[in-house]
Amino acid sequence: MSHQVDPIQRKFSDIIYHIRTSKNLTQAVVAEQVNISKRWYQRIEKGEVKPSSAVTLRIIAFLKIDSKYLQEGATLPTAEQEDIA
Repeated sequence: MSHQVDPIQRKFSDIIYHIRTSKNLTQAVVAEQVNISKRWYQRIEKGEVKPSSAVTLRIIAFLKIDSKYLQEGATLPTAEQEDIA
């Protein structure tokens, strides 16, 4: 049985991975700062689970994710295009 990831969830997972790594943060640091377990954060970042609205907002706030990256059709910048850290 294959598990299909919701496209919006997959995009959120990609965004938080990209921004977290561009800021040289570990999954453990993000998890601690948003008050969830490291394993739960890992599962969110892999797209295995859908976080609650409260957790989603805490992740967005901690990583300082610009809302323009959350819009439909938006792409993440490459390191040369924009410094997102």
